Amino acid sequence: MSWRGITMRTRVVALVMILFITIFMPHSNGEIAQEETYCDLIPDLQFDGEAANDSVKFQTSLGPRTPNSNASYELRESIKENLTGWEITESVHYSEGYLLTNLFARWNAGAGSTVILAAHYDTRDRADQDPNESRRGEPILGANDGASGVAVLLELAKIIPSMNLSHEIMLFFTDGEDQGNSNQTPSYALGAKAWSENLSKEEAESFESFILVDMVGDIELNLKPTWQGNATLWDRTTEMAVSLGIDNQRPGCDGENGSGVYESDSNQYVFDDHVFALQAGIPAIDIIDISYGVGAPAWGGHWHTVNDTADKVSADSLSIVGRLVELGLRSGAWTDVEEPAEEIPNEPENIEQNDPDNSDLTSDEDDSNQILLISAWLVVFCAVMWIIFADKRGEG
Repeated sequence: MSWRGITMRTRVVALVMILFITIFMPHSNGEIAQEETYCDLIPDLQFDGEAANDSVKFQTSLGPRTPNSNASYELRESIKENLTGWEITESVHYSEGYLLTNLFARWNAGAGSTVILAAHYDTRDRADQDPNESRRGEPILGANDGASGVAVLLELAKIIPSMNLSHEIMLFFTDGEDQGNSNQTPSYALGAKAWSENLSKEEAESFESFILVDMVGDIELNLKPTWQGNATLWDRTTEMAVSLGIDNQRPGCDGENGSGVYESDSNQYVFDDHVFALQAGIPAIDIIDISYGVGAPAWGGHWHTVNDTADKVSADSLSIVGRLVELGLRSGAWTDVEEPAEEIPNEPENIEQNDPDNSDLTSDEDDSNQILLISAWLVVFCAVMWIIFADKRGEG
């Protein structure tokens, strides 16, 4: 039967059905194949959470690692000693009254594009959120807020050489991330800011992605996609979280319901080192838990208190995050990020880094879906009206 032999009404109904199939059928975008790839790679994961936890204990044994302190120097020297075979460089910057030293380690230097894995190694110089006001002037040990991210990077560094990656890996240990004022977010992330300001356009374009890990050792781990961040990287991170069995929405590769450590249906606002990578045009995300302590609210609990100690950190939590980042490396999820880093809006007014009222921000996805649904129903309505009109004219 030819198209000309079909009545107008039938044509309209067919077009409406095609529209609904196109809009509302699940779109895989390669996700099924990608998940199968992730599942195949999970048995190869080697990240050692216990060893990472030992690193946290060692770092805190040095005392507070504030910028330009003896403990900060000792930690940098220890990091270098643990990165045998890596190409090590440092850069020194003066910012906001601090002498900062950023530390970089490269593997496969010069082998094509570069994936950056980042964590801050400094600890806050004052426990300004401590419930005991008399201790708010003391520096913190930063077991979670500082040592946990460094520990994840150091453990990954042990296994990256055996991955036979075709691209360069750069470990970026940032200084001066945690010295800012709580009500002035731009005063944080000073080391990352200095780094980004000294990047050439060519250097920025050579970076595939910037994966930041921060505050990832909490015994009661709770991860969410963060805003600001690259949407493609977060989509891939979510699929990996599902595969690893830690998502709160879908079962993992083993068929069991996810543990719920990763909340893919929520998100949170975080100003951190990754923001300056985004501003430089580098796709970036921040893997972070901002609710530190059992039952703690966002930017509460042990955060920025003298209680940020090694006993609050879990080897299991470090393992979850380490395996997530490792899976991203082995699968290539951190490379070929075609979507550019999302544009950074102006700093929202009255949003503080430690403001729990602004820690969870509504995604635009729901609004987009509603618009799509309304548009589809408008098309259906118009089609029905056309059929009625056609019937009256005898065109059906």
